[in-house]
Amino acid sequence: QNNLKNLNLDIPLNNITVITGVSGSGKSSLAFDTLYAEGQRRYVETFSPYARQFMERMDRPEVDRIEGIPPAIAIENTSSVRTSRSTVGTMTEITDYVKLLYTRLGQLHCRQCGNPVVPETPEQVWNALEVLAQGTEIVITFPFSPKPANQAQVWKELRKIGLDRRYVDGQIKPIEECKQGNEKLNIVVDRLLFKPSDRKRVFDSLEQAFRFGAGHLDLWIKPDKHLSFSNQLECARCKITYTRPTPNLFSFNSPIGACETCRG
Repeated sequence: QNNLKNLNLDIPLNNITVITGVSGSGKSSLAFDTLYAEGQRRYVETFSPYARQFMERMDRPEVDRIEGIPPAIAIENTSSVRTSRSTVGTMTEITDYVKLLYTRLGQLHCRQCGNPVVPETPEQVWNALEVLAQGTEIVITFPFSPKPANQAQVWKELRKIGLDRRYVDGQIKPIEECKQGNEKLNIVVDRLLFKPSDRKRVFDSLEQAFRFGAGHLDLWIKPDKHLSFSNQLECARCKITYTRPTPNLFSFNSPIGACETCRG
């Protein structure tokens, strides 16, 4: 290929390889006219004949054999870098696809406890219960904070739908015993001894707790285990709410995606 003759090379994948040499030694012939040309040519050949007619076609390099070469991207050293934020990803537009990939497939983790943050469903809550021994006592509640001004009316409405108990300090008490104030209450939806055959009953109670708890519920498992769940994009343990990821969150050119320290 051009002035390259009688060369046998083994170039490792997934490593940074630098090609150096004096002017005219064949650096560009190896990098662009051989490796890039063959990698791009094999990639283009994977498309249909109709699609190939719209793509850049490169000549086959004059080599005896090339094995194991992946699809290639080339950036010539004559390309102008317009800003200090330009990278290989922005110049090849790969960054745009990476942002979409992370937005759609990325797993959000809580910044405080590190646990995955996903909207939870009754099915996932049931999966957490399945590991319990049969006969374990469970109390299903939802958090509720009544306003002092209409607390009596709220108690009346809750009693109409059968929610007239609260869970406090490991005990179940009538909601009427609650003092006037803004304290958060754990309203009891159901109390049962766990049995796999009670799946439908548990699901109905979980759905009701999510509905009245504005997407939140709590499980109190005897003797002293407490689990919190949320069907929103929120860490139920740390009570931190997150917004759904957007492409700008993964862009250093966006204020919400830039580094908080250097803004880069």
